[in-house]
Amino acid sequence: MPISFAPIDAFTPDREPWVSTGGITRVDKEGGDFVLRLRDHPLAIRLSILSPTCVRVRFNPRPGGEPLGERSHAVVDRALGSSEARIVECTDERLIIEAGAMRLDVDLRSFALRIFLAGQLICADRPGGGIVFRPGEHGIASLKVRPENALYCGFGEKAGERLLKNGSRMTNFNFDNFIYARAPIPAGEEGGPLNPAEPLYASIPLLIEINPTPSGAFTGPPSCYGLYFDNVSQSFFDLGTDTSPDRYAFGAMFGELDYYILLGERVADVLRQYTRLTGRGPMPPQYVFGFHQGCYGYFDRARLESVAQAYRDARIPLDGLHIDIDLQNNYRVFTHSEMKFPDAAGMLAGLRAAGFKCSTVVTPLITDNPLDERGAIAPFAQRQELLKQGFLLYDVRAGRASDSGVGLFSAAVSYGANPGINPYPYPPLVPNRDGVTPLGARMNYPDIGRPEVQAAWARQYAHLIGELGIDMIWQDMMCPAAAVSADTPDGTLPLDLMTYDGGAYVPHGVCHNAYAMFLLKATHAGLTSLRPDVRPFILARGGVAGLQRYAALWTGDNASSWDFLRIAIPQTLNLGLSGVPISGGDVGGFATGPVPAGTTARAEVRDGRLVGGITAPELFVRWMQAGSFLPWFRNHYLGYDKEYQEVYAFGEPVASICRRIVELRYRMLPLYYDAMYEWTQTGMPIARALFLNDPDDPAVFGHLDDQFFVGKDVLVAPILSPAPDPARPALRDVYLPAGSDWFAFPGLDGPLGPSITGGQTLAEIAVALDAVPIFVRAGAILPLRSRVEQYVGDLAENPIEIVVYPGPDDDHLLYQDDGITTRAERDAAFRITRISRSAIPGGTRVCVRRLHDGYSPPEPFFFVRLPGIAAVAAIRVNRQPINDTPSRTALDAAQQDTYLSDQTSGAVVVKVFDGAADIVIDVLTSGMARDAAVDGSSSL
Repeated sequence: MPISFAPIDAFTPDREPWVSTGGITRVDKEGGDFVLRLRDHPLAIRLSILSPTCVRVRFNPRPGGEPLGERSHAVVDRALGSSEARIVECTDERLIIEAGAMRLDVDLRSFALRIFLAGQLICADRPGGGIVFRPGEHGIASLKVRPENALYCGFGEKAGERLLKNGSRMTNFNFDNFIYARAPIPAGEEGGPLNPAEPLYASIPLLIEINPTPSGAFTGPPSCYGLYFDNVSQSFFDLGTDTSPDRYAFGAMFGELDYYILLGERVADVLRQYTRLTGRGPMPPQYVFGFHQGCYGYFDRARLESVAQAYRDARIPLDGLHIDIDLQNNYRVFTHSEMKFPDAAGMLAGLRAAGFKCSTVVTPLITDNPLDERGAIAPFAQRQELLKQGFLLYDVRAGRASDSGVGLFSAAVSYGANPGINPYPYPPLVPNRDGVTPLGARMNYPDIGRPEVQAAWARQYAHLIGELGIDMIWQDMMCPAAAVSADTPDGTLPLDLMTYDGGAYVPHGVCHNAYAMFLLKATHAGLTSLRPDVRPFILARGGVAGLQRYAALWTGDNASSWDFLRIAIPQTLNLGLSGVPISGGDVGGFATGPVPAGTTARAEVRDGRLVGGITAPELFVRWMQAGSFLPWFRNHYLGYDKEYQEVYAFGEPVASICRRIVELRYRMLPLYYDAMYEWTQTGMPIARALFLNDPDDPAVFGHLDDQFFVGKDVLVAPILSPAPDPARPALRDVYLPAGSDWFAFPGLDGPLGPSITGGQTLAEIAVALDAVPIFVRAGAILPLRSRVEQYVGDLAENPIEIVVYPGPDDDHLLYQDDGITTRAERDAAFRITRISRSAIPGGTRVCVRRLHDGYSPPEPFFFVRLPGIAAVAAIRVNRQPINDTPSRTALDAAQQDTYLSDQTSGAVVVKVFDGAADIVIDVLTSGMARDAAVDGSSSL
């Protein structure tokens, strides 16, 4: 069988030559597994009960039929709970297994599995379609019943402006898909960012089914489950297309059918199990949640340092600077160019002293060009080490005879073109007649699936990390990328090239998606070994399920268009629903977009300088606003096609509008950090689809694509389309979930307006260019920083300001550590504080209680802000009355507990010195409350 990329419409598992497994003749118990022997084939199906809410199904269609072992590129922990399963019925036609409240009902006449939870049918195979395959060929699949009201989300990194993927056909094949328009898609469909059929850079075959109103055989309360398909070859999901609306199908080109069903009452239950199955990572460096700037085209030290200085001069906070392959010596990975970046170590040290953390691109591409940047034949030490040890891929193909004369595999890689603005040489490349230099090289590739190659790859970081002091790694072109050619038609390694999959040599198509994961593991090992006391951070453009243990994900090469802005929210939310907490797209767009809505005009070169190609200001502002609330917040662009995209370069009013939104992000950093900590414990993402926080409101399912939560209480509804009339505000609707009251976010210090009842849509809100609709749930507790920093760690002290909104009783977990070292993970050097609000007669009580106290923040005090309180009768801290102060300046300078009644903002701000593990703050608005507190009638 030829090995090639399969178009989505070639996946047809309900047609010939696909066949069912047929009947089952015997059921055996082997350890904790139930083994079902097939009648018509010398094969078996294996059911493993991993917990009372999780079952694993395995089937190997190859001769012998035994499972391919327990090795997985994604799964790290199958101990999801006690799994005392028992057979309660076994006849010639039926097998019933019970494990707690879960029941498996298996049709033995032709394998079909039905799964019940507490007596309610949750998941069912299509009769005769539980497992289908092609005897004697590769390919396995499963067909399942699609309930009438079922909704589908997850699926990792997918295009499309809808969070729900009902009716979509999608494939998982790590693909170097520039501006989401390179992949083959079915005839009659339009490619691009709005089509989920486009294969992208990372593959996470996780389906989440939500059934808010089960009917028919599924009748019962709302239900959900996750289906994780553990397969790293090209895989597919077909979600009830028009021709088969009552079923969905999934499958893969190679390997075995190995999937997990994760049951839960709510999606949060599914995420908790899935992220335990595939792993959660530790806390990242805190600067990750700041603002970042990158460009392919920061081609020398002067250009990079001028950008850094301009951000500081403009007082626009910035933490990250990202240097593309421009840093390299003539595209030699792991190197730097002394011609372009003289004294690179000194440069990076100076940037670090100014608060910048720098990354550079590392790809799995090893140039075979013998020339360095000066045109001299010079050794490339990193390549020589890998070559000497036999760690590069050789051109050995499946099904072809080979001999000792086989050479290294190589492929061309394109890095775009220099239109004449970059003055530096890339020997032997020369300009063409138009003065344009095509950029790129011919590359070899590491055989990265081998553990010894991963160890050698990890060692290659010694120069970048140990000698230069690069802070983080930007892992790019991980598919791995290659220019499209007759030998590499899919823009990656030939799928018949023999590569190591971690256990054996197989055609690359069998393990294609795992290549990126091997690369991440090797890079992570290198960073942790070279800097064991500093948290590593990797920004990846690829991976498979489980990548969250090692890296964050950016969503590849997008373009400056409203379509790409519109997909940013559902794409990031679905990645969060697929276990990846830190992700986001390039704010403003990487490549140029349509003129004039996306890009103002095409760029041209004048006197060696690029002019034009600028992202349309309205689009840029709206993208900055939306991106500032997503976990990964980076402005990144293609400097060979765009004159600029740095915030300050747009001038006024764009720069000031964007400065304010970045300042808000920096004040809100504790909220992101706390949400990240929550993910490490539960798998709940930072940016959340509405149903994660409000699962009992069925109306939220109609508002999933353009509004979302940060944490559990901040609802953001950015503008994602251009205003019909540029002279007037944009209009949009916002839905406020039922069951809570809401407040329009008053800004950081503005007066609080009236509460708004949830369960309603606010129609046609007018949103000026400098505004973002933000709403806060009544009763919310939000931790903010008191002052804006220009970068994380800018100020020696920047106290937490805990904002407690009026409303029902609630609490919040505040997580604090040093933000950069590994002491939190290694030595439990962190603090967890529960902050709770409760009503007392005539007033409000705020309790601040340390639950774990392994870290002391540099600030000896914190603030508690209570908006919506015009005046107080008294305030007590641990039952002791405190005095008020006349101004914010006096409050900041006070050396003892005190408070301010801020008449301008209509809020009370209490300053509390952090000297006890339990602190109770009573804010009393009447004499009755004062007496109650004195009497001690309200318990702590």
